Amino acid sequence: MNKLLVGILLAFTCTSSYADDLKIADDFKSGDLVSADTFNQIFDTIEKINRTVVDSDLVGVWECSAVHASSDNYNGWTNKGLVYELTGAQVNFTASSAATSLESAYSYSTSSPTPFFRSSDPAEAGTGTYQFYKGLLVLKNTATTNRGVATVAWNLDIVSDTRFILEKKNASGNMPELIVCDSEEAVPASPTAPTATNNKTGINLAWTDASSDETGFKVYRKLSSESEAKLIATQAAVTYSDTDLTDGQTAYYHVTAYNDNGDSAKSKTVSRTADFTPPTVLSVTPAAGLSLSSFITISVSFIFSESMLLKSGSATDVPLLTYKINGVAYNADINVMTISSNTVSGILINFQASSSYELTIRKEDIADSSGLPMDSDYVWIFTTN
Repeated sequence: MNKLLVGILLAFTCTSSYADDLKIADDFKSGDLVSADTFNQIFDTIEKINRTVVDSDLVGVWECSAVHASSDNYNGWTNKGLVYELTGAQVNFTASSAATSLESAYSYSTSSPTPFFRSSDPAEAGTGTYQFYKGLLVLKNTATTNRGVATVAWNLDIVSDTRFILEKKNASGNMPELIVCDSEEAVPASPTAPTATNNKTGINLAWTDASSDETGFKVYRKLSSESEAKLIATQAAVTYSDTDLTDGQTAYYHVTAYNDNGDSAKSKTVSRTADFTPPTVLSVTPAAGLSLSSFITISVSFIFSESMLLKSGSATDVPLLTYKINGVAYNADINVMTISSNTVSGILINFQASSSYELTIRKEDIADSSGLPMDSDYVWIFTTN
């Protein structure tokens, strides 16, 4: 039996594979004897190709490349002429407590940018759930600012134990046409959902651990004045406080997970400008100590030292201004509060004559644009007569 016959056997059993995945090291020559070990290797390969694909074939960490035919430029994708290519993306498929993904959807996470969904600005990592059914892989990504919730189906081709191919099944302009993934079980999955927030002494970082085999994490930072990110911490915790900054510096951060076999792909990059100066109230209307002689409604406003937002990040929601009339607390009788830059204004409609008004701006409800709250509640008193 010669190599031509072996090739014919393999051709009949594999409709879609890469030559390197089935390569036999040496060419057979006329008259060569084929050993039992060689036959066992050949038929073992045939059996692997033809066996039923199950969920466990995908669970693990993969390094993926994706290609998309597009004229649009996307962060992290390289223009190759008629197509854009993404290489070196990391994908982690994680099983749920169920035996199959059809019983309870499994989850996935990716490095940034994700190979599954193209995003314009900024490049994003991907997280979500997936199910596998008879050669069809269906993914649903977690809602994000740029894409919202999207569900996409892929034709799954298991080429070998260490490679699979995804071809887009349902049409969508934001999904690549082809993804090729190779097993990368040795290194942990990339951390997901990094955040950066201000405190009075530095910037607090936090992220989600997406793997179970990491030794720890590496935190990288790039300042606006620097050309590349530098390693600033190696640790086991999923939070880090960067206090080596000056007020007004902007820093860009990403995180990797690592173990004895190497580092994961980078997480999404997050940035924050250091702000160590808490906001203060500059003036209020009615002024503290003022006695109002006549009124129909009481217009109130307060001016801060800088632009303000609610803790939710919205500039249109109503901050909770609490107040007391003659020592009795009221919370709900404030009519349409508005925020404009550093000024907050509204109308008190539960007014009483010959009364004492005590108003409180609570520090936990409002913060500046960097997320820094006031040091303490602001309280002032005026009266009516």
